[in-house]
Amino acid sequence: MAIRKFTPFSDFQNIYTDIEIESLSFYLEKLYAQLGHMAEDFDKEIQSKAKEIVDEQDKDMFFEAHQEDFWHYDKVFPRTFLNSFLVAAYSLLEIEIIKIARRIGSKQKQPFDVSEIRSGGYLDTAIYYINKLTNIDISDKTFICLPSLKDGQRLRNIIVHSNGKVTKDSEIKLAKKCGVYDASEKEVTLTHDYCKIFIRSLKAFFAELYELTKAGNYL
Repeated sequence: MAIRKFTPFSDFQNIYTDIEIESLSFYLEKLYAQLGHMAEDFDKEIQSKAKEIVDEQDKDMFFEAHQEDFWHYDKVFPRTFLNSFLVAAYSLLEIEIIKIARRIGSKQKQPFDVSEIRSGGYLDTAIYYINKLTNIDISDKTFICLPSLKDGQRLRNIIVHSNGKVTKDSEIKLAKKCGVYDASEKEVTLTHDYCKIFIRSLKAFFAELYELTKAGNYL
């Protein structure tokens, strides 16, 4: 009789987390491309209708009447989508790392203690908790992707709490560093490229973390 190979819990959790990240990446590419197609279709429709207008003054008025629509397709829709995407991606980071922290605590019979919540919120709390109960050192020095994720955390907070508007020098410096500062509007304007970088950092972070938790048999 063949002996079934036991699959560690950490492998199941790692696979699940990876699937969630890949789903987010797929969602980003598909929806962003769809927004581009919608903008192109709208532009073609307007240009086609404009060709039917003979009088140049009437044509100018026609284009002027649709300026706000162009603005929505060019700026508003992509901005809303990318902001929502970063919020969702950061939420996944918090959810998954808290699961790991709670699993480690449960295995060591040391429940996740809400009294230990750090100033940086759930992310810093989970990192503190994992570092406390294991020999893993989750820090900016040991996890090269962590600074990128923390930058994303700060951008996410600006988006959620200030609708993307930046007023502090530290916020402007952060937005410029990440390549998402719109000086004319004085706000965070996320880009498709930035969101792809965040997803790659997210994937790399969890790949490294699961490798270390598996090596230490913490899960």
